[in-house]
Amino acid sequence: MSEPIVIRCRENGPLVVHGAVKVVDHQGNEFAVPPGKDSVALCRCGQSKNKPFCDNSHRGAGFAATGEPATVESEPLEARGGALVITPLKDGPLEVVGPLEIVSGTGRTVNRVETTRLCRCGGSATKPFCDG
Repeated sequence: MSEPIVIRCRENGPLVVHGAVKVVDHQGNEFAVPPGKDSVALCRCGQSKNKPFCDNSHRGAGFAATGEPATVESEPLEARGGALVITPLKDGPLEVVGPLEIVSGTGRTVNRVETTRLCRCGGSATKPFCDG
């Protein structure tokens, strides 16, 4: 079985994606992800000047978000690995499509999903998930 694609929640910081990922805008244009990298950091504070990527603006913005969100009961994924597509929706969350494990900063599995929406404005009460 292949390794899962993982998004790790950093304490008071970005979402870090480990594994093969494609980041596209709401019109389907692909963002340049640095070649050869096995991870990419995505902004979840809403302050980055390089959205959807993190530029460490959360440090000066006083962004607060736990790296240990509550566990959501979920079954192991049937398919693991493969392609994960992340689309920052216009004035909205990160839409994630593909087999994904969301894990805490300490490595605890928070949820396993095939599709989800993750907060990127910093205002959700259910971080890392978008609550609208």
